Amino acid sequence: MGRDALSSRTHGLLRSLLRSVELALCMLAAGLSDTPQTANPPEIQARETTTQFRIRAERNLVVVRVVVRDANGHTVGNLRKEDFRLLDDGKPREISGFSVEVSQPKLEAAPAQVAPAALTSITTPPAAVPQRFVALFFDDYHLEIEGTDRTRNAAWQYVLTSVRPQDRVAIFTATGKDQLDFTGDREKLHDALFRLAARPNPANGCPQIDDYEAYLASQLKDSRALFVLHREALRCAGLEAGTVTDIDTTAEKSAYMNSNAPAAAAQRVSDVSVVEVQRESESEAAAVWTRVETESQHALQAIENSVRRLARMPGQRSLVLVSPGFLTETQGPKVDAISDRALQQQVIISAIDAAGFDARSPYRPTNTVPPELQDIKDKLRNMGSVVSSGALAYLSADTGGVFFHNSNDFGEGFREAASLPEVSYVLTFSPENVKLDGKFHSLKVTLGTREHFSVQARRGYLASETTLGAGAPGADELQRVVFSLEERHDLPAEVSAKVAKLNEQKSTLTVSIHVDIASMRFRKEAERSADKLIFDTALFDQDGKYVSSKEASLELHLKDATMEKYSKTGINAQTSFEVGPGAYRVREVVRESESTGMSALNCEVQVPGGPP
Repeated sequence: MGRDALSSRTHGLLRSLLRSVELALCMLAAGLSDTPQTANPPEIQARETTTQFRIRAERNLVVVRVVVRDANGHTVGNLRKEDFRLLDDGKPREISGFSVEVSQPKLEAAPAQVAPAALTSITTPPAAVPQRFVALFFDDYHLEIEGTDRTRNAAWQYVLTSVRPQDRVAIFTATGKDQLDFTGDREKLHDALFRLAARPNPANGCPQIDDYEAYLASQLKDSRALFVLHREALRCAGLEAGTVTDIDTTAEKSAYMNSNAPAAAAQRVSDVSVVEVQRESESEAAAVWTRVETESQHALQAIENSVRRLARMPGQRSLVLVSPGFLTETQGPKVDAISDRALQQQVIISAIDAAGFDARSPYRPTNTVPPELQDIKDKLRNMGSVVSSGALAYLSADTGGVFFHNSNDFGEGFREAASLPEVSYVLTFSPENVKLDGKFHSLKVTLGTREHFSVQARRGYLASETTLGAGAPGADELQRVVFSLEERHDLPAEVSAKVAKLNEQKSTLTVSIHVDIASMRFRKEAERSADKLIFDTALFDQDGKYVSSKEASLELHLKDATMEKYSKTGINAQTSFEVGPGAYRVREVVRESESTGMSALNCEVQVPGGPP
């Protein structure tokens, strides 16, 4: 499925959630349908709602996920809110929200090994209720052929040895090609993985301009990068620019930059202007940087789309970025926005440096680079490799994930990156009097404990309307609750489901909700007890994918006698869906208008197929 298709499906999902279509509430308690219609409101009235699917949106809320490890690298899970200290630009902040998240134990690889590209004896595990969603994101803009082969083979081994029946895996790519939405079908995952192909850009000609060199020369006008670029361009043009034995000598560089080129070279080749060669090389560097920046923007947008897709899945969510790295020097706000969205949506991002421990391919042909400049060229290139991995390291650190690098054991890389930390802490705070001017604010989390633990947390946040405004990503708490597996029982409610067959292809799935109203916070209105119950019912298939949802409300204006009656029996409501054969999970969220109370319940149901 392409990136546009994913985006279209996401928009359709939100529209379905917001419209609250075709909900039928059926009051099963005796006597409700006989309520007389008078000037007074009916005691119980069912209505469709057109709410914005939102409980509240906290403004200026910053989320900080923290992973604490001991000296042996094991996560520490017995800390309390009082143990943490949070500094915002060096100033202490009050931690307003604190929660502890415990994931499933780390998976161990099975002893049996299967040939990477073999598809023999593949068995698809039986259907199970999805609990964990792993998106494998391959950066096919920047992956080279060797890196693609090694990482996809390791990814396939991970699928064979570590993916369980209750796990769902998706394959996403930076280009949007050869993608696969979440599934537990190993054959589909195999096919998607081995369709992956590196799509590197053709090497530029002479001079060979590295991505980071292009950035330094075209954006920063770095004298060192320009010096090397000009010398290589002159050599490519057949000009001799003199002998430079030490390009780090400031006087030598200054003399060269001021003279633009030795006069002797210009005299020997009268039909080629040295100045024109230099300008052309700078134009080539600018063109390389334009391509690099465009690809980085596309890759980051694809990563954000993957985070959005994960946020729609009910359960534990992790995104594994497989990339040799790419430059994001001008994309800082975008990287921070992705971190913020992932934190808000409880998506953990990990990364695998696909370059591994091997050195990058040497420049070819090497005779385009003057021998005395080769070492400097290599240094610039190595600097670029370090800088390119910055986005991978930042996204992993910010969201509580793992950055696997400096190793060629990609099998272990996938096992580490795809697993969630056993314990993590989620801190929230609201910056005081912050200006939404886009400035970066550094964060530091420390511990007030005697033990010496290592702390992993996001490095900071951007004070912008995108990340801190009322419409910030993830502000919709209700949506997060609906797309979660965690149950809540603030209100005494129960949910059940039954199936009635319509024909060979379709059945009616009826969801029944029972609410004990005795503990609800009614208000008095003209000698009646008034309150409102809101029901949000969502349906997910066996792969955890959203199918449909409905929303409605019950307005209650109960007389004392009716209040006494239903305080003993409770109130029942029903809604139904037309579905095909398969396994489904019902997610029911019940809210009360007079309090912040909420119940979030799960119910599994199997809809049989075949003739009745």
